[in-house]
Amino acid sequence: MKNSDKIRIGSKILIAKATGRPRPFFVQYSLLNACNAKCVYCNCPEREDPRASLEMHRHALSEFARLGAVRIKFLGGEPLLHHDLPELVSIARGHGMRTAIVTNGFLVPQRMDLMKQFDEIVISIDGSERAHDAQRGHGTWKKVMAAIDACANAGLDFFLSAVVTRDTVAEVDWLIATARRYGVSVNFQIPQFNPEMYGPGAKQWMPEPDDIRKLIGKIIQAKESGAPVLFSSRSYGRTLQWEDFSRERDVRPGEASPCTAGKYFLQMEPNGDIYPCVLQIGTFQPKNAFRDGVEPAWRHASAHSCFDCYNTWLNENRGIFDLHPSILKNFWSNYLRPRA
Repeated sequence: MKNSDKIRIGSKILIAKATGRPRPFFVQYSLLNACNAKCVYCNCPEREDPRASLEMHRHALSEFARLGAVRIKFLGGEPLLHHDLPELVSIARGHGMRTAIVTNGFLVPQRMDLMKQFDEIVISIDGSERAHDAQRGHGTWKKVMAAIDACANAGLDFFLSAVVTRDTVAEVDWLIATARRYGVSVNFQIPQFNPEMYGPGAKQWMPEPDDIRKLIGKIIQAKESGAPVLFSSRSYGRTLQWEDFSRERDVRPGEASPCTAGKYFLQMEPNGDIYPCVLQIGTFQPKNAFRDGVEPAWRHASAHSCFDCYNTWLNENRGIFDLHPSILKNFWSNYLRPRA
């Protein structure tokens, strides 16, 4: 992305903050729950799999563009399984929005023409072969590495994303070394345990609290030493300071949240339900983009009572729209990179 485009996006965010008129700038756009993997800490393949029509998606994307969205990130399940994805990417780009995808990588080498249309690609990998396959399925590591090689050889802008569980806390060094070898960044996230999204057994994959603090401290130290860690030290610091990892959110019913989730970024589910963020699926009562309209559903999601969480990625997003200087600097350097 050219610096002029970075300034354009930044200016829109500043204007929205200065005028007190939020916009849904970043949209987590989930297309389906179906997946060709079965990760131990994820419930997506077990959830119902509603699919909206192409015309419904076309209208929703045009509405998000009208409301000011600048980035659409396509999610699943596995979004490359969705047959309308090429058309949806084209529609989003036609509206001037950046397009991103989060993928397990299995189908990437066969879909390189489509992959070249994305501004950002996030490839999930949890560590070296034995560790990754134990969490995501036998033989999956080789598929992911083939996807990483394909994207690297094509000069595409991609990141690595790792869920660090009780069994993979020792994989951080390998993941940082791999990111450095490919000239990309890696993000780390400890498991979430929202039962709707992650299943009733997800909590068992959490490292012990002392191990989490050691892990996050190590990641912060690596980041500050120049390692290719995607998120800012400040956002990891918020995770480090979380008092009780058996509680993933601080919810205060009846109080208006200061969090920018729902106001400046949001999560849309395959059936069109709009949530402030992924952690509120199953507890927040949403409105539906397809049934109620994108704008009413987004404005409804803006009014929630979740004050805080330990999720590093969500705190990074929150910090962007809180205009925190260190997070904005990290965002400029790591996210808004030019296309190859």
